[in-house]
Amino acid sequence: MSCADILLCMDHVGFQRGRRGVLHDLSFSVNRGELVALLGPNGAGKTTLLRLLLGLARPDGGQVWLEGQPMATWSRREIARRIAYVPQGHVPLFPYSVRDIVGMGRLAEAPFAPHLREADRDAVAHALGELAITHLADRAYTDLSGGERQAVLLARALAQGAGMLVLDEPETGLDYGQKQRLYALLRRLAGQGHAIIATTHDPIQAACVFERALLLRHGRLMADGAAADLLLDEAMLARLYASG
Repeated sequence: MSCADILLCMDHVGFQRGRRGVLHDLSFSVNRGELVALLGPNGAGKTTLLRLLLGLARPDGGQVWLEGQPMATWSRREIARRIAYVPQGHVPLFPYSVRDIVGMGRLAEAPFAPHLREADRDAVAHALGELAITHLADRAYTDLSGGERQAVLLARALAQGAGMLVLDEPETGLDYGQKQRLYALLRRLAGQGHAIIATTHDPIQAACVFERALLLRHGRLMADGAAADLLLDEAMLARLYASG
């Protein structure tokens, strides 16, 4: 496949852990404005795939491309300017304020600055507003509920200013209302041109929220297509989550 003029592209990618193959001959691309769900049973290779997408691991075969260049040619700071990551969970060690946590998303722009610049403060304020958590700005991150912490991590990723967001089960810890606001935000960001790829264990909800789905089983791409077509197909889901 041609990876020119594509935001992120996996070109026949394989990955091994020791002698065991984890991912096999994966090829797909993600472009600006796409809202993509990644689904598969536990052990399918989703976490390894996310690490490759983020440039945290290198493939043993094939190539990962970012903006038409091999991922390996980009520095960590350059990748962080283009791809933001929201982990599934985060255990706080220090009582930083919410504003400080979100401000850490600006480190790719000013990694050694002792204070945030005006542009950075504006980005933080915008991100807090987008997630409707401005009222938490001065609260200690350690005092927040799990759902509130997840919203803060999303705001940090948004403040980073990257064109692509990679989210690992972003609905973890969120109540119903928070989930609906999250999904509305993801749709709005995609409409603004962000590329978004998120893992999820809820195919029915994903069919309603995401436009496209990647189905991963035993480290292989089982299907890639319209989310509603794939995730509302009972036979497809039975194959995806079958034991053995």
